[in-house]
Amino acid sequence: MFKSITSWLAATSAAMVLMPLSLPASAQSYLESEEVALVFCAYVRDNHTVRLQRKLRDMRIRLRDVYSNIRCNDATLIQFAVKNDAHDIGSFIARSVHIDDIRQVGDFEWMRERNLLETPIGEILAGRFQP
Repeated sequence: MFKSITSWLAATSAAMVLMPLSLPASAQSYLESEEVALVFCAYVRDNHTVRLQRKLRDMRIRLRDVYSNIRCNDATLIQFAVKNDAHDIGSFIARSVHIDDIRQVGDFEWMRERNLLETPIGEILAGRFQP
């Protein structure tokens, strides 16, 4: 009896030491979403519209569903695109995201305050906000 308990304790201890530490599901999804946001920010910074579209398709998500939750250096994707002169991908984002989401995060106001409505991205936003 003593020998079987000792064997069980040894096996349990070995299993605990050899078992890889895993994060709780909520922490894993948070890290995954943080990694996805980082990838999106890199695509915007580098003006890679096709890569962003491919990543969205591979993940089976729509940009409009995640837009308001992604920040790049405390800026929205549109603001980040403007700051990095990434007009192609910024224009794609400005056309793709629902106008209510753009209004909610304040992208149009941000661009108007900085006199950026004459940029390619600003022209698209201005056209979408015209009555």
